[in-house]
Amino acid sequence: MSFFSKRKPAVLSIALAGLLAFGGAIPASGASSVESEAGVKVSYKGKTFSVNLVTIDLTDPTLEVAPAMSAGGIGHDEPFGNIIARENAVAAINGTFFNAYEKNPYIRYPNGALLEDGELIHSGENQTLFIGPDKVPDIDLIDLDVTVHVREGGGTYAVKPWGVNKYYGESNIDQVVLYTDDFGGWVGFPNGTKAVIEDGAITRITTDSVPVPKDGYVLFVGHSNNNKTYVIPKLDVTDPVRIDLNATNGSGQSLDARSWLAAIGVGPKLVTNGAMDLNFSRDGFTDPKITSASAARSFVGVDRYDRLVFGTVSAATMEQLAGIAIQLGLKEAMNMDGGASSGLYANGRMLTSPGRELSNALVVRKLDKPKVQIAIDGRYIPDFKGFIERETTIVPIRPFITALNADFHWDAATKTATISHGGVTLKLQDGASSAIVNGKKVSVPVPLKIHADSRMYVPLRFVAESLNATVGWDAKLYRANITLP
Repeated sequence: MSFFSKRKPAVLSIALAGLLAFGGAIPASGASSVESEAGVKVSYKGKTFSVNLVTIDLTDPTLEVAPAMSAGGIGHDEPFGNIIARENAVAAINGTFFNAYEKNPYIRYPNGALLEDGELIHSGENQTLFIGPDKVPDIDLIDLDVTVHVREGGGTYAVKPWGVNKYYGESNIDQVVLYTDDFGGWVGFPNGTKAVIEDGAITRITTDSVPVPKDGYVLFVGHSNNNKTYVIPKLDVTDPVRIDLNATNGSGQSLDARSWLAAIGVGPKLVTNGAMDLNFSRDGFTDPKITSASAARSFVGVDRYDRLVFGTVSAATMEQLAGIAIQLGLKEAMNMDGGASSGLYANGRMLTSPGRELSNALVVRKLDKPKVQIAIDGRYIPDFKGFIERETTIVPIRPFITALNADFHWDAATKTATISHGGVTLKLQDGASSAIVNGKKVSVPVPLKIHADSRMYVPLRFVAESLNATVGWDAKLYRANITLP
């Protein structure tokens, strides 16, 4: 991420979308890309298991996979069916472990890493299912966290939070935690200073309770002597802030998690390259309920066609679960939270019903319109997505403005964006069926429109050609590849 950014630019996010009259069929429904089967018989070491399975082809552009939290935010839980309905899911499986036995219903925090569209929802170091921009799922031991960079004077001060959307208890006065709007509600923990971050800068510093701003953050700094001496004095109102996402695998290799579509950390790992890969010590498990007991189990995996697979078994040990995954032909597989949390859903049918409310789930949403990825000069742009409307591809202008370093002006009174670059001036007004290019009116196939995300969308090919760019199309990934002049 850059300074002054989170999920949207700090200034009003004006996006252009362009016309792509590409051919090719658009899936009418995600149903054919989500296949389910109940009671599949699988044998391992002389014992037969009944397995409920869901297989998802993530190349379907009308599908979107993501971790989903309960309605109250992190720390809350709710019925699995409520999460499914709210997320418009065509498939879902229960997610990572959480403090299910905590009596306080407001602090049933998840234990594993959670990420959506390159934004960290919850930090963690776990065996992690992740889906990159190529829509191919994989599983690896990954540490996901962030670094907060505060610009002060002529330099930058780096703060390394203990975690994202966690709380380590009132007695841990040395803790530093970053909260996002996924946390839900207010950050009111005692013995700490809260720095509110909005539009890429600190806007308030207080010891009072504060709400987490939408698309913003709250940095909680505990009142230890160390933090009072070295951290809190570095935080001032108006200081610019940059949040970097860090991802490393078990070999210490840095990964580009900003480009990932989704990730969820659970474990233990079951299968690697088609072979059993159980290592409880490596994956951080010592509880016999995991290491040796037989219980209801949930798992995720990757088949030989790079499809995502969800599954549940009514009772199995981890070794048996790994054997089942291998017999099913999975080349990668990982355990999910199990026991009473085990739940599986697909295409309107609850295949496995959890025995408790859940804090989180991994869902496959059905989108109203096919989603289009954007790449500019060969670089995938994770912050911006397009969609198809009336056989026209619609994508945001902000990536063009940034990549070209174009002049940009927004007239709030008339809701008109003016972009100038290389001798070309575009004027784009919200709701208009035409644009002005160098003073001439040019009709567009889809009206210019500011959507709910505060971005103006217009046809891509029109924008690209007006700015003397060229456009290619990756039909498998539904990705528009734009080459700038």
